[in-house]
Amino acid sequence: MLDRTFAILRLFTPEFPDWTVTEAADALDLPVPTVHRLLAALQHHGYVARDEASKRYRLGVSAFELGRRATASTDLRSASLKVLESMASASGETVLLTAIGPDRRTSVCLERVESRNPLRLSVVPGLRVPLHAGASQKALLAYMSDVDLHAFIEGGLPSLCDATITDPDALKKELEAIRSRGWATSYQETNLGLWGIAITLLDAGTKAVAAVGLAGPRARLPKSRLPEVLHVLDEGARAIAASRALTTSTQLTTGESPASETRRDPNQE
Repeated sequence: MLDRTFAILRLFTPEFPDWTVTEAADALDLPVPTVHRLLAALQHHGYVARDEASKRYRLGVSAFELGRRATASTDLRSASLKVLESMASASGETVLLTAIGPDRRTSVCLERVESRNPLRLSVVPGLRVPLHAGASQKALLAYMSDVDLHAFIEGGLPSLCDATITDPDALKKELEAIRSRGWATSYQETNLGLWGIAITLLDAGTKAVAAVGLAGPRARLPKSRLPEVLHVLDEGARAIAASRALTTSTQLTTGESPASETRRDPNQE
């Protein structure tokens, strides 16, 4: 069924922007009732729109929004790559660029840049991770609307590793702390022995666009290195944000800069 649905969506091109049910059925060699049912479902979700006078279907608002998000993600990745590479070189750790997935329950890794110290990490480009587990994921979840956050928590908080937060109240407290200081940390929430730090990239409406994160093994992040690593992360995140007319979560906070924050040690989480 999904193959047929995608086949219908692929019919809509600049050369052929609108179709009747019969035309689409003929083009795909499918029964008219089947195509009618699939188009009705696509219309219900906003991916196609039907002109009541001509009875012809065009792509709908949801399709354009999906395309806009895909373009934005691709543009962000390409615009960020050199900064991410510089961050990996300066920190000696793996750098990740992550965005919220279309299901609003998982993150999608857009880019991963290795440092001079290779890292055994399960997160690779294209991989999805639940939004409650890991620094980059929590940095995204922290700026989700109350309605979306409630729906997310209602869907369950499965454990991925030793320190994955599975209690709703504990997660809410953690997200509040992330918004307060402007950055997220994790230790052993997705992988044994690994820590992570992440900063959120936000649009003008303070909605999360992506998260920029650093990840490494516990042995390479003594408390004394935290200000240094946070400085690299903050400078890189701000450079990416400035290139895309975005802001960072650290720019929304007041008080000490992230580089001077030493109260939260990922090794002690």
